[in-house]
Amino acid sequence: MKVILTEKPSVARDIARVFPNAKSNEGYIDCGSGYYITWAFGHLVEIAKSNAPHRWDLNNLPILPGEFYYEVTKDKTAQFKIIKSLLTKADGVIIATDSGREGELIARLILKQADWTRWNETKRFWSSQALSEEVIKTELKNLKFSSHYDSLFYSALARQQSDWLCGINLTQLFTLRSGSGTWSVGRVQTPTLALIVNRDKIRQEFQKEEYYTVKAQFEAKDGKYIGLLKFGDTNPNQPANTKEGENEEGLVKNPDKLLKKELAEKILSEIVHEKEGTVKALKKEDKQEAPPLLHSLTSLQREANSVHGFSANKTLSLAQGLYETQKVISYPRTESQHLGESSMQLARDVLKKLNKDKLIPEVDNVGKRVFDDSKLTDHHALIPLMPPNARLSPDEMKVYILIARKFTGAFMPFYKYEKTTITTMLKEYEFITSGISVTQPGWKSLYTEEKKNEGPLPHVTENEKVAHLKSDMEQKFTQPPAAFTESSLLKKMESLSMGTPATRAAIIEKLLERQYIVREKRNLLATDKGKELIRILRDSPISSPEMTGEWEQKLEKIYKDKLSLPGYQHFISAIKTFVSDQIVQYKSVSVSRVNMATPGMLTLAKKYAKERKLTLESQDFEYIKQFIDTAVKTPVSIGKCSCGKEVKATAKSYDCECGKVVWKDLAGKKITPRQALSLMKGSKVSIKGFKKKEGDKFNATVILDSANKIQFLSN
Repeated sequence: MKVILTEKPSVARDIARVFPNAKSNEGYIDCGSGYYITWAFGHLVEIAKSNAPHRWDLNNLPILPGEFYYEVTKDKTAQFKIIKSLLTKADGVIIATDSGREGELIARLILKQADWTRWNETKRFWSSQALSEEVIKTELKNLKFSSHYDSLFYSALARQQSDWLCGINLTQLFTLRSGSGTWSVGRVQTPTLALIVNRDKIRQEFQKEEYYTVKAQFEAKDGKYIGLLKFGDTNPNQPANTKEGENEEGLVKNPDKLLKKELAEKILSEIVHEKEGTVKALKKEDKQEAPPLLHSLTSLQREANSVHGFSANKTLSLAQGLYETQKVISYPRTESQHLGESSMQLARDVLKKLNKDKLIPEVDNVGKRVFDDSKLTDHHALIPLMPPNARLSPDEMKVYILIARKFTGAFMPFYKYEKTTITTMLKEYEFITSGISVTQPGWKSLYTEEKKNEGPLPHVTENEKVAHLKSDMEQKFTQPPAAFTESSLLKKMESLSMGTPATRAAIIEKLLERQYIVREKRNLLATDKGKELIRILRDSPISSPEMTGEWEQKLEKIYKDKLSLPGYQHFISAIKTFVSDQIVQYKSVSVSRVNMATPGMLTLAKKYAKERKLTLESQDFEYIKQFIDTAVKTPVSIGKCSCGKEVKATAKSYDCECGKVVWKDLAGKKITPRQALSLMKGSKVSIKGFKKKEGDKFNATVILDSANKIQFLSN
């Protein structure tokens, strides 16, 4: 009898499809022929709470178990009993949990907890492709002994236990020292917070510098163009909302070469009356850009955040659904952006399914830009496997399109363009103009949201005289670095090897849950609580992104270098020493009490701040409470009524001195300031989403009558 152990029921059902006589039972599937499939629900077994004293006490720290004990998660005991019952009758096991570090850990811990001992009869089912019947049949014939993945398990075990050791000790320490709320500390969580806190600090302390640009407009025989005076750093740093990663620290490249006002005025006075300029140089360059690499989970999360505003966690969930339920993409929790060299036929098959037959010949030409075994990790890049189906939700479709166009684009022609640079002289001053002319859209034709600021330039020749139409100067200021978005934070975490593709989203969500950071539109900003924790830990390695990256590399080394049990033991020993040192160093630390506003208070405060065009300066409880109280007592003007007087928004209504009132909540519908103002001016307003007493929704056109009552008109 063989037991196949999967991570989720849906995967079990997928595998069962290849067994024609499979019958479902409570907690397992009887496939006939001596095969039984059962499943976990993710992490079925966890580190036991008994490893740490029940009572939080500084005297119990550090907590360093000599041996870790495990227990079945309380709400999953029934399923574990079913698994254990099957294992007692089995003479072999096939591990078919997700193909990765966490999947291996989930399976091994279940088997160990169930007292499984026949490891020589334990095989591994491993696939990074969607589980079609063809893939399942193929991989069931290519099973490997589980011992091949022992080092992967020990890498996962070291990661889990080191996170527990750091978290349980330092979280208890800082929570006990603060005396207010939970102050969690984590091996990856805390340095991620440090990145955000440090970026916010740089932005807040940034001293902007004034500088000027001088522009001149010219007219050649073929048309007009604008030149920018060449002077030092004419564009010293990118504005905060431009390309990610540029000028991250907000520093000016050459501060002493900024064009100051006095000199700009002097230059402008010298050229303003010049009637013509001379084309000193004309440079034309043929340039090209190769298609970008295929998607990893992190690159997908970054693009989904930039294009659609999706959180990393939402993108992961959508991608998991596309893989597990819809079966239209490959395994999503991957950090690779390449396919294996043996996957060329897979690529051809996918292109055919996507009706991209014209691109199939390019599979043989793209080379290591797409197919490179040396760049593979546990899984190949994230790619589509099937066309989308009608069952996809709108958000699933958005994520699918991001994956599919990256894959399709990989086999499309290069993006090619001609870049033209014109240098025009006005007296002794050089003015630079650049523009591009697309000669081959190639893969960029898929990215309609990208727009180039530069356009083709008029035709000119060297030494040509051009009319000088006008010149002017513009005041500018150097800009601070952009606040972190989830996209830019994921990029930074990836560059520092912080976390894994599968865990980075959860880390961001944990920081939000602990109120260390907040989302402001697409930005991630540190709260007072987050700043206080990093202030205390600024000199500790636990807040160092670089050290966390080093730890992650050591965990990966356990697997890649096949260090197995000795590698695990060495790593955990080092972590225990580190935790002990941190407890000694911070046991008497003073943590300032930071009483954070609740999420509901913050939502209300943000609403009032938006109405009044104000900025919230803190998330502290008392500050937010006072802000709300003041806002409630201070009506804000939203415009003028038909009588000519100001309409004020109060906590519950929109009021005018003439006596007109529109309640903010009308038949279960929130009335916006714009709608209220229209009603005050006598207009009919069509509104969707009113609720009847029975709960049914309806749409209606409403008007404010002469008695200052809302009348519902039929649509």
